Amino acid sequence: METPTLPDLAGALRSLREALGWNQVDLGKAAGTGQINEYERGRKKLTRRRLEEIIAFMGLPPEAVDVALDFKVGIRAMARAPRGPAGTLPTQRHIEIVSARFARMMQGFARSALTLLTAEGQALQARQLAERLWSQLRKRTPAERRKLVERGARFRTWALCELVARESIRAAPNDPRQALELAELALLIAERFAGDALLRLALQGYAWAHVSNGRRVCNDLPAAEAAFARATPLWEAGDPGLLNRAWLPWIEASLRREQRSFPEALRKIDEALTLDEEGELKQMILLSKSAIFQILGDPEGSAAALAEAAPLIDPVREPRNAFGLRFNLLVDLCFLDRFAEAEARLKEVRELAERLGGELDLTRVVWVGAKISAGLGRSSAAEAAFHQARDVFHRRELTWDYAVVSLELALILLEQGRTGETRTLAEEMLQIFQVQKVKREALAALKVFCDAAKKEIATVEQTRRIVQYLYRAQHDPELRFEDETRAEVR
Repeated sequence: METPTLPDLAGALRSLREALGWNQVDLGKAAGTGQINEYERGRKKLTRRRLEEIIAFMGLPPEAVDVALDFKVGIRAMARAPRGPAGTLPTQRHIEIVSARFARMMQGFARSALTLLTAEGQALQARQLAERLWSQLRKRTPAERRKLVERGARFRTWALCELVARESIRAAPNDPRQALELAELALLIAERFAGDALLRLALQGYAWAHVSNGRRVCNDLPAAEAAFARATPLWEAGDPGLLNRAWLPWIEASLRREQRSFPEALRKIDEALTLDEEGELKQMILLSKSAIFQILGDPEGSAAALAEAAPLIDPVREPRNAFGLRFNLLVDLCFLDRFAEAEARLKEVRELAERLGGELDLTRVVWVGAKISAGLGRSSAAEAAFHQARDVFHRRELTWDYAVVSLELALILLEQGRTGETRTLAEEMLQIFQVQKVKREALAALKVFCDAAKKEIATVEQTRRIVQYLYRAQHDPELRFEDETRAEVR
């Protein structure tokens, strides 16, 4: 059932049509009606619903009607401005001048608003079309996708390039090769884009940046650097249009992090946060910021970034991401000795793990709960939980997790003077490490503990330093153990 006719809808139609340079005949043809003149003259009933349908053919969303109506209300308010008494012409003239200026301001505002709404409406349509095109490409092999783009002009749109590049980002954590393949497909679309020349340049820069990211996750840093070097001048020479300008600095931050240029990576993170005006990428940017702080051994910086990102992730819709973020925040709080705060957050993390239902998620909650118990002085509960987590990590052959939890168990034993049990624990660890693939630097750190424990000279401070090193090295495999220990000693 249509809504009743509202006042000024006819005038709104005329204002919107003229603002965008459409004549009545062309709009009538586009909308499939010969009634535009009748609507505007008020001779034919025009409802809000019908008006929204007509302006959609000009690329305008429904909100444009409100802009036009608000403009008319403003003009009428000026027309009712109070006049001075008879004979006070300077005051009356002043009102007229101010009213005229205000009218021009309102007209400029309306024109700007309509321009923005038109662009956003067209962008929405382009992105909806891209979703439909991607649904066709998704089912194809990489070779078939490239062939369709090469042969079909309908696949060469900026919105499809944007969407495919995002799919590349989504694939990166679990399937690096697919991430690179999708990034290269986005580049193919950008290179064959036949639209605005400046947008084409920026689109190619955007795609090359994603190729750089694909090469990075495939562990080819020289090729990633070369790709990003191609992205930058193209991006800067072009006009990104509706593309989010935060993408390039965020991708570059990830590259600089892998290259161990941490100050530059953090600078690019801050640049990305500034450019991300709509907050579209804020969650991912903050997670990257946290990861850099973790590498730098700065749990306070990491915790601050995670706490800022937490409200951006809906635990109901994104339980996996919510669990990962909140779990990492608990670990940071433990390293900061903020155990009471961590315990207050533990229940929520446990509930997320139970909802996900995976053994490893549940085990990691047991492990972080043990850290919290140890920090709060509940040694017996901590020891039992560490043993429970350690057994699962051993059975699942997760050497890194097993090493960390074993060392944290050793801390409890050493604090209680149980050096004999610590020696036994070290012998078990060494036997496992000899048959597992452990990176050289990490193995060197573990041998330091094992050798000291066998001689019963291991200390709490030394063991805690090795735990901190292993936690950092998990995020930064190139971190040298020798350099780390010297830094700690200083």
